[in-house]
Amino acid sequence: MVSDKLVKRRFSVTLTPAYIEALDKLVADGLYLDYQVAIRAALRLQFKFHGIEAFSDKGAELET
Repeated sequence: MVSDKLVKRRFSVTLTPAYIEALDKLVADGLYLDYQVAIRAALRLQFKFHGIEAFSDKGAELET
């Protein structure tokens, strides 16, 4: 049986051109490997800012 913490879900997000350009720049400048990694990093920052422990610190920073 697979743990609920290991189950992944896919989300679809519509972004404005300003967000797309910003993501393009982050990836083009080599700060992030791809859009997914940049978006996950932004989510981690938001969770941390709001005091939500949504992930394990172990390995979470390896994606950035």
